[in-house]
Amino acid sequence: MSFSLLANELVLLIISYIPPSGIEDFALLNTKCHALSLPALDAHLKHKHHAAAMHARFPSDYPLNRRTHKDLIEKGLLEKGTIPNLEYLHLNGDLHWLRAQSRSDPRDRCRARWLAKRKCRESRGKRLGLTLPAGFATFIGTQDLIERLYLGGSRIHLGDLLKCTPEQDGGKGGYVVRFLCDQQGCGYWGLYMDSAGHSCVVRTEDWSDFLCGCCEPYAYPPGVHEAIAEAYAKLRFICVKAEWEEWMAGMYFDGWIGGTLWAGREVVGWEMEYLRHFEKRKDTASGEHEEADSSP
Repeated sequence: MSFSLLANELVLLIISYIPPSGIEDFALLNTKCHALSLPALDAHLKHKHHAAAMHARFPSDYPLNRRTHKDLIEKGLLEKGTIPNLEYLHLNGDLHWLRAQSRSDPRDRCRARWLAKRKCRESRGKRLGLTLPAGFATFIGTQDLIERLYLGGSRIHLGDLLKCTPEQDGGKGGYVVRFLCDQQGCGYWGLYMDSAGHSCVVRTEDWSDFLCGCCEPYAYPPGVHEAIAEAYAKLRFICVKAEWEEWMAGMYFDGWIGGTLWAGREVVGWEMEYLRHFEKRKDTASGEHEEADSSP
């Protein structure tokens, strides 16, 4: 039976089961499918264009693989040249995927001591016309959620909200707030936002040259602050993921799978389900085939 002969309600039900990456092909079947899939198609194209814009604004000239992925490829659990497709998680900002684990990180757990700082950043961001991605404020302000990550010696630490120089974001007038520091100080991740509603996760390797003072594991001493404008202006950011929740979910799964491998256990259950959703990179204009290293 042709889709054109089906009731609208049935076609809409079918559309509800189609992943975002497949909605473009479905919309091309006929005029009826196109008309009924327009809301989902518009949302998908908006996401696609946003990703392309962010990767163009913060390009990376070298693709990196997550450390855990390299180990999984060596063990034959992943195929080389694949990246995770997290559409199966239905990410919507409620962080439902960030479940507590019955086992704990064998190393020190991270600590969150910056609820007041988070509220200050939110308040200033609103005054500047910036919008935090869904779930970001909840995550940063909830110690229990942060401690569900497998971070090893890395740490979640909310920095200052800093305005980008014209050279850093092409004169778009955006801001970056650092939120994750590598355990050895060789990698830093931040959230980029602008007043047009764009946001993405960016990475730099040079933030340590910009910080004043020395850091202690999991918490900076009161004297540490970000105050050297000359050093900040030299930072170069690359976009590692256009959507914050998608990046964080990937880090969550990769972290615990890395812990499984480190402990010599077999990858099973929800960890294996995550691995089943890896697919070949697509050479698209969005740049999303270049998955920059997001494993602390």
